[in-house]
Parts: sequence; C-alpha cells; structure tokens
Amino acid sequence: MIVFIHGLLQVPTPHVVAASLPAGETLAPDLPGYGTHVDARDVSLDAAVNQVARVIRAAGAPAHVAGHSVGGAAAMLLAYRHPELVRSVISIEGNFMPADAFWSRSIAGQSETEVEHWLAEQRRDPARWLAAQGIVATPERVVRTAEGLAAQPATSIRAMARSVVRHTFAPEYLQMVQQIISRGTPIHLIAGERSVAGWDVPSWVRDAAASERLVPGVGHLVWLEDAHAAGAAVVAAAALTDARATA
Repeated sequence: MIVFIHGLLQVPTPHVVAASLPAGETLAPDLPGYGTHVDARDVSLDAAVNQVARVIRAAGAPAHVAGHSVGGAAAMLLAYRHPELVRSVISIEGNFMPADAFWSRSIAGQSETEVEHWLAEQRRDPARWLAAQGIVATPERVVRTAEGLAAQPATSIRAMARSVVRHTFAPEYLQMVQQIISRGTPIHLIAGERSVAGWDVPSWVRDAAASERLVPGVGHLVWLEDAHAAGAAVVAAAALTDARATA
C-alpha cells in the first residue's frame, strides 16, 4: 500500500495523484485544513502526521509513505514517531534543509491578509501562476491548478507554512532523519529533472538512500507536468523495498 501526503498547496489535488498510482492500493488523504478537512482547528505538521497515522492504522497494514515537498517533511515525522506504520519513506523533493522550504519560508512571514491577497491573485489567473513556475499552461493543467488552489484557504496555507518552518529549521529535524536511517527505514529520493539542482539534500542522506530517481523533463510540481512518470517513479521505489524485504 502507498499513502501519498500532499504539499503546502494541493496542486494538483490528491485524487489526481491517486489516479496515477495503483488503484485499490493507494490512499491520498486530505490533511487537516485542506479539502474535506478544510474546517480543522489544528493545521500543522503534527496534526497531519496524526491524521495519516490514523489512516494507515485503519487500513490495517504498514504503508510506503510518499510525501511531496511539505508532505516529505510530514512523512519523515511519521516514520520517526510511528516506525511500525512505515515500510519506506518516498521523498518527492521533500524538505530537508531550510532552502527546501522556499514557499513555506516566504508565506510564514506574511500576515493573513497578505496571504489571502496572494492566494486570490493566483486563483484569478492560474495560467499565470503556472507560467511563474516554468510550466506550460495547457488546458488540463489550468483546470488542475484551479482545483488545487481552491482546495484550501489562506489561513491553512499560512498555518502549515509556519509549522513547517518551526519544525524543519530546527537542528533536531536532521537528527530525526539520522535516527530514521539508523533504524533501517528505507528512504527513496525522487526529484524533477529541472528542479533537482535546487533540492538541498544532505550528502549523507543521498549516501544512505535506498534509491534515487529523476522524473525527466519536469520541475518541482512533478504531477502537474507528468503524472504518469511521477506515479511510475513512486511505484518503482515501493517495489524495490518490497523486493529487498522478500529476498
């Protein structure tokens, strides 16, 4: 089973991501503050970890936890706090160093009014937002982006951004990653070919990684540009861990 954890913005939404992964074997829950849980009172990495842990327990078996961007940080926290629930961590340009929290760092320092204004601007012109990310604004991508930008309010984005900065900028965060590695939990790294150079993965994480894959021709928003290739990379990483476990 694969459980996908979305990033700071639900672009694209989890159901789009789940459609690129094995049917019946993938769960892609909305985190607190997003989608079906938009009214949650606690919007934070801690709340996200608690919710995903509940989802995995309800499914009845440990999961490969694939986290994109901010979701990668949530996946690491989950693996540290609940190792019995995690078969592997699949980090899709997940946060390791402060440089990786480029959106969170910017948004965390803004007021609610500023974030609301920013989000309203992106919702008015999703094609322009795509262009700013270096992505060709095809009709399908514009629709997916509009859906994703509508999936959470500015208050959720700001609260999650502040939580991400609080957790991942602390020295204890990388110490936690080291402990996950020392326990033997496989960590797989996936990045977009265009954005991998900006992913600040510590060399010791790369050295310990069970695998590292590039999704050709895409940037940080891998599922918007090539959902099939992104899904295939996640499936291959999970299969590698399963194969080694049965060897």
